[in-house]
Amino acid sequence: MPFSRRAFVKTLGAGAAGAFTSAMIGARGREGFAALWRGLDEPVLAAETSDIILSSNENPLGPGERVLDAVRRAVGPRGADAARYPFGRVGPLNEAIAKKFGVKPENVLIGAGSTQILRTSVQVFTAPDRPYVGSLPTYEECGEYATLIGMPIRGVPLDSQLRFDIEPTLAAARGAGLVFYCNPNNPTATVHPPSVTDDFIRRLHAASPETTILIDEAYIDYVTTPGHRSEIPRAVEDPRVVVARTFSKAYGMAGLRIGYAIAHKDTIKKMAQWEGGGNISYLSMMAALEAIGQDESFIERERARNAEAREFTRKFFHDLGYQDSESQTNFLFVDVRMPIQDFAAACRKQGVRVARRFPPRLTSARISIGTMEEMRTATQVFAKVLKQGAKAAA
Repeated sequence: MPFSRRAFVKTLGAGAAGAFTSAMIGARGREGFAALWRGLDEPVLAAETSDIILSSNENPLGPGERVLDAVRRAVGPRGADAARYPFGRVGPLNEAIAKKFGVKPENVLIGAGSTQILRTSVQVFTAPDRPYVGSLPTYEECGEYATLIGMPIRGVPLDSQLRFDIEPTLAAARGAGLVFYCNPNNPTATVHPPSVTDDFIRRLHAASPETTILIDEAYIDYVTTPGHRSEIPRAVEDPRVVVARTFSKAYGMAGLRIGYAIAHKDTIKKMAQWEGGGNISYLSMMAALEAIGQDESFIERERARNAEAREFTRKFFHDLGYQDSESQTNFLFVDVRMPIQDFAAACRKQGVRVARRFPPRLTSARISIGTMEEMRTATQVFAKVLKQGAKAAA
């Protein structure tokens, strides 16, 4: 059934519609669309599906009632605020993000998800003689956008632990315009400690002082390694470091498409000349303003919930003799010892959706962490599929 604007406003105003609204804002399982864009034979996921969605790394619980209430208020009884463009109205959100991290509003740039921040970075910092450098595999957005606009690309395979490989990346980065450093890395779920990151940045600056490093911290809220920290303090002081963040993951707002960059004021000014933050919606802005103003308990609860379900799922695979990459995110990357398209298709037939394939790791499955109830059901499906796959291989 088509979902009209009138139905949208009615739903937001209905007290009994909270669960539906949360699911809509959380936007679970939209990766099917990305698969189609990449020319892969993947089904687009209908919003009404009853499948367990473990494909796109969202918070399965959504953004929480405070954010939902903020969206309802933003729509209002007549939708007057939602009827106006948000141009020039992002100032309060910039200020709130700056306050959250102890920086200044001039250090913040708002974007439509971290997608816009990543694309803007490629656009601004690469050139025909200044290549993009990224890991194989890592999150594809930067590499695909560089290809789209005709920029040269240097891909560097991950190391044996499926982490960013420091030495060959330093070699590839000489003369590059932009290095993409996804930490924790998507899809492999691995993380480098701050000491490694700091040393890499220092050496990169020495070897290639004009190269910018883009640090994607989309999943940092899920890291449970003691002592891990953000590179935001460095970014505001260092014109060659940009940190990208998003509300799509732990904050449960993937459907609202809002993220941000934090960097040196001159770097932000340069990026803002390309994209000034005017393409987000008023509803997204108001939701993000409420989300960033929450105390840390929301993220702490989400981190703990995810860690419990993550360890349950890791133990399941380990007990069967399958190893993951020591996940520090809200997903696992598991070598299922069968072609991932076969594993994903078999799981889908039994009502569980996992992610697409990530070359060159063609037998590794990226599995998002849902609720504990979802993971208990999903692991029963995985057990059947893996057993069938082992029999077929024999």
